[in-house]
Amino acid sequence: MAVIFASDGAKSKDWGEVGRTDTVANSLSPQFHKTVRVRYSFERLQPMRLVIFDVDDVKKESSKIKLNHQDFLAHGEFLLSSLLMAPGRQLTLPLANKHGRQLPGCVAVLSAEELPNTNAVVQLTLGASKLENKDTWGKSDPFVRISKLRHNGEWAPVLKTEVVDNNLNPMWRPLQASMSQLCGCDENRRLLLEVFDHDIDGSHDLIGRCEASLHQLKAAAAQGHGLLLINPKKQGMSSGTLLVKDITVTPRPSFLEYISGGIELNFIVSVDYTASNGDPRDPNSLHHYSQRPTMYEDAISAVGRVLEHYDHDKQFAAYGFGAAVPPTGSVSHCFPLNGNPSNPEVAGVRGILDAYRNTLSTVRLSGPTLFAPIINVAAQVCAIASQPSSRPKYYVLLILTDGCIMDMDHTLQAVVKASELPLSLLIVGVGSEDFSAMEKLDGDKKQIKAPNGQKAARDCVQFCQLRPHQRDTVESLAAKLLAELPGQLVEYFHHLKRMPPPTP
Repeated sequence: MAVIFASDGAKSKDWGEVGRTDTVANSLSPQFHKTVRVRYSFERLQPMRLVIFDVDDVKKESSKIKLNHQDFLAHGEFLLSSLLMAPGRQLTLPLANKHGRQLPGCVAVLSAEELPNTNAVVQLTLGASKLENKDTWGKSDPFVRISKLRHNGEWAPVLKTEVVDNNLNPMWRPLQASMSQLCGCDENRRLLLEVFDHDIDGSHDLIGRCEASLHQLKAAAAQGHGLLLINPKKQGMSSGTLLVKDITVTPRPSFLEYISGGIELNFIVSVDYTASNGDPRDPNSLHHYSQRPTMYEDAISAVGRVLEHYDHDKQFAAYGFGAAVPPTGSVSHCFPLNGNPSNPEVAGVRGILDAYRNTLSTVRLSGPTLFAPIINVAAQVCAIASQPSSRPKYYVLLILTDGCIMDMDHTLQAVVKASELPLSLLIVGVGSEDFSAMEKLDGDKKQIKAPNGQKAARDCVQFCQLRPHQRDTVESLAAKLLAELPGQLVEYFHHLKRMPPPTP
């Protein structure tokens, strides 16, 4: 019998059982027929372990077999992304004994297939009526947060509406999410819908909440009845009604279909070398390196380790901005970390880290903090790559910065331009500065507009902060940063009506 275990990707690698195959009797070359379901998350590495056991009671149902009573035969480890990126989604895995020694000629062959409708798009339009007022002056500023129930019993936020100011009977813009993202393709999976009164300091007041599955939301929309909102602190009293105005489910190709069909994911990184980071020789500097990596290195590693598994050649363009660069000593807001303007690419995440450290000893930190130059350079690369005659590619630009940008208008214009190209922007605010101005660039709450009024074609920006006290959870922050990327890629190609290339 084969058993699949998964790790949360943390350094401790606590393995949890995911599923078991059937038991094949009297065979040294078994063909297992029972499949194992694994939930795929692009934003995490997802280490997996396959363990083969010799089962004593082959007639016993596999779920009732106690593993500690069976004989361990062999095991192997792999990343779920490695299986999904393998040709034909089939991976040959060498197996080892319990001591880690390879067993000559002993392999497992794993194959994977995606469940149907994983990327069907759910569009949901919500409103509310007679919400409880939480403000002393004026009316509440409500928004809705939707969370799905995880297998560990915890709620995981999935979607959030915009804030409607000063309104107890709001109507929110339609929300969109894939079936996989919203409910794991299970229409009966419980969802938590919470209505909050938005506070500028982030301490949002709960107005009321309710639970419903996608199936129940469809029924509410069809029958025209609302969902009662309850605040647990109000002893069951109604806090208003949530209205399901409309809900549709539309089939759409998935991220994995695009990637398996040959869409290349290309990674670009840009690092802040402005003087506000502090002298690298100063232990308080964000660029000070000793035995422990800098916060910039933490962020590059956490994001890069995930993305490099989807980049075919693992050659990454790496830039810096805000430094005085030799030989002229003039300030540059987009310079290659390897010193080669004609080919700014380095080999893998390790190459980015090496080039980053080497550059610290050759440039002088300066300023100001400007984003538009690097975004425009990335846009030029994307424009060339998006020509019909080119092999389809999608680019991810990671910008790491220690402070607020000083060219917001130019940056907004550059982001609006980038929204029409195969490009996603990931921005990490490093350190303890106030990054509230960065929210203008994240289109989750409000559609981005350029100074001339032009609106972004789509949301292609994700921002998060990496505070000094969060360094031990940087993998979780990276997962949050990357969570929207698959949807952004699919939205771009779907908008062009470009279907996934045939799987090789």
